[in-house]
Amino acid sequence: MVRLWLFAGALAGLSAGCATEHPYLAAQLPRELQASRWQAPCTIDLASGAAEHSVPKFDAGDEVEVLVANGLNTSEITRIRTTVGRDGTVELPLLGKIPVVGTTDESAKAAVRQACHQQGVAQPPLVQVSLVQPRQHRITVTGAVQKPGVYTLPRQSSNLVSALAAAGGLSREAGTTITIHSRKVSDGSAAPAELTAGIAPPANGSTVPAPAPLPGSPAAPAAAPLPANSVQPALLNQGAGLPPDHREIHLVDGPSELAQQELADGDVVSVERREPPTIVVTGMVQKPGRYELPVAGDFRLLDAIATAHGATYKIVDTVLVCREVAGQNDRVLIQVSLREAARKQNENILLQPGDIVTVESNLKVMVQDTWDFVSQVLLGAAPAVIK
Repeated sequence: MVRLWLFAGALAGLSAGCATEHPYLAAQLPRELQASRWQAPCTIDLASGAAEHSVPKFDAGDEVEVLVANGLNTSEITRIRTTVGRDGTVELPLLGKIPVVGTTDESAKAAVRQACHQQGVAQPPLVQVSLVQPRQHRITVTGAVQKPGVYTLPRQSSNLVSALAAAGGLSREAGTTITIHSRKVSDGSAAPAELTAGIAPPANGSTVPAPAPLPGSPAAPAAAPLPANSVQPALLNQGAGLPPDHREIHLVDGPSELAQQELADGDVVSVERREPPTIVVTGMVQKPGRYELPVAGDFRLLDAIATAHGATYKIVDTVLVCREVAGQNDRVLIQVSLREAARKQNENILLQPGDIVTVESNLKVMVQDTWDFVSQVLLGAAPAVIK
């Protein structure tokens, strides 16, 4: 009897928020009231949006190797490893500064051969220009990811998908909004490297020294990824005094859109954190309560009843689903038959976040509950079983 009174109170609270005059039948549910398939943001396949790498082009901060051969003898082969300067050039002995930024290795070879010709080299030398290591970007990833921290990415793959992958992917609590915080100078370009990370010097054994860095820019190797819980708050204040630039990206736009979001050195990626979506199961069930929706796969009416450890009595049949509809102030009520739901897919309706599922009582259940009460309290006997 007590259970029936509790159920009546729960049903009264449910009715207060739902339009109960004309409940919809599950088999005749209009399309606009049907639940759409929910997908947890953490299940989005980021790999499907990975950008295809084009022919690598040289850029400032890249470490390159230049090989110039005037003959087959070792003495006639010059091998130089250096770093592309911020002016977009590499400085070679006798040849001076040669612009390479934005060029491929073939274009860079042609530029070196032309410089040799201008210096009076009669026979065109064999030239090879190769990328040893691209400039590294330090990206901070915070929020609802598996391993927040600071990660080093090659500039060619310094995009949002790569940063999220480096942080172990999205966590269960991830929302749908990702914010990118950058520091911009007045002309809209990225903040100078003095405010983020220095450019790595050439490796030991270089034939010529790399161009000296600008004042205030320490030449230090690119940092390795930090442990998962070692986010440094100071990184959020890099470039203090410069106007911040914020970009908001929505996961519903798809992985390909995420891959197009390039990240500059020092950017901070923040993933929105939300409580996991839930539904409420109440009424004549073994374990009423609030339950999280599964990360992947459909979650239907019978799944919800099973999650609440099943109906209290097998003779229970009517279920009411109170559902919020976009653009409407009042919730709508959907009536479902458990027996029909077990036989027909269109009756076993798909649930959406925020649904309230109530298993209703009926006259048979009231008689059963009353008999149980009399048997236990007055007669001291075990309850009869009609279940």
